[in-house]
Amino acid sequence: MELKGVPQLAGTLAWIATSALQYGFHIAALNSLLDSLACNTTFPRRGLFGESSCVEMSAAETGIVTSFYTVGGLAASLSAGAMIERWGKKGTAVRSAAVIVLGACAVAFGSYLWVLVLGRVLIGMSCGIATVLVPLYLSSVAPPALAGNIGILTQISINVGIFAAQASSIPLSTPGTGLWRTVPLISVAVAVAQILTSPLVPEPHAAPKPGRVFDVEDEERTPLATDDNGEFLRSTRVAIQKKLTHAVPSMSVMEVLRSSDPAVKRALWTLVATMLFQQFSGINAVMYYSTSILTAVNPANAKSVSLFVTVVNLVMTLPTVYLIDRLGRRSLLVISLTAMCVSTAILGWSINQSHFLVASAGIIAFVVSFAIGLGPIPFVLVGELPPKEASSSTASIAVAVNWTSNLVVGVAFLPLRDWLAGSDGKNSGTVFYVFTALTAIGAVVVGRLVR
Repeated sequence: MELKGVPQLAGTLAWIATSALQYGFHIAALNSLLDSLACNTTFPRRGLFGESSCVEMSAAETGIVTSFYTVGGLAASLSAGAMIERWGKKGTAVRSAAVIVLGACAVAFGSYLWVLVLGRVLIGMSCGIATVLVPLYLSSVAPPALAGNIGILTQISINVGIFAAQASSIPLSTPGTGLWRTVPLISVAVAVAQILTSPLVPEPHAAPKPGRVFDVEDEERTPLATDDNGEFLRSTRVAIQKKLTHAVPSMSVMEVLRSSDPAVKRALWTLVATMLFQQFSGINAVMYYSTSILTAVNPANAKSVSLFVTVVNLVMTLPTVYLIDRLGRRSLLVISLTAMCVSTAILGWSINQSHFLVASAGIIAFVVSFAIGLGPIPFVLVGELPPKEASSSTASIAVAVNWTSNLVVGVAFLPLRDWLAGSDGKNSGTVFYVFTALTAIGAVVVGRLVR
């Protein structure tokens, strides 16, 4: 790639990374806002400008609003491939940003439960597209020598979004003001900026028609590195044509599920297991509700610790770039799950005993354990494990499992916590023992499946 292409490449990476950032933003967008989002009897029902300052919701309904974006995410992730085929990668990204504008506006201005749920579903649709689109887009524009480094940008962008949501929501979470509505409007502004700047971004080379499979290297990786006439490099085009000539028919989702090929079956069940335990570890319960969790122990400092947790989540993703090829995928996954098992046990005990400092340390240890292995590696395995002819369909199944389990955890966490806490609510940490058991099982299962 010529030097003149570097600024354009950097701009393109920043532009598409915005889609992944939005996914992370809406994981944590309501975390610190729950106390001001749901109405209670201690503050006024009208905000600064006459709008409703809150929405009538029970704890279970709050959980539905928080997590129901996974419904849209599940549906959209399964159909993202068809969208990319129809509109191209850039066109799909622009339409995805438009959907998030609609969804975030519904959350920002809605005063009824069903409006907020609809908004979260629309937001989820955009985020579901992003989980499929962003890695493909990055691989399309990345020069071969930088493909690995650029590939980690997806996870980094998600974590930046989580931090941005937590940092912006804390000063806007005062009950009775209605200022919580500003947080989704931040997402609207980012999406509008992405749409308006889209003419400045090149369209990556089109993927082959359905029924053909090829590596990310088969796609033109150098759309930004052009000759003096602005044409794509001839050698790259010739190489693509040769590879497509020998392309192999791809397998459908049903063919993957019914396959008796040991390689296909092993890849499928390994990916399903890693995606399942990624969500059943409880990570998104912490990202959704860390403020609510710590408020039960120390209301004064809960939001500050929750913000620090997002910083740790972002920073601790970076060492994985160095460790993944030195310790290996399996070792990092087993270490990650084992450490999460221990940290959730400590977290549950410390919350029940009202030890705020220990509980804060437990959440931080939990997030660090996730960031070094169980966070980024499942998505790395998606691109490595399946045979080429089964790669796209296996990835769709794995992502669907991820979104489904995310939904289950998001909806069930608050009611399960309240039920296990007892009538007096003093044992609200008991729910984390459930995650202790699940991560212990995960360490054994993943350790046996991943090689």
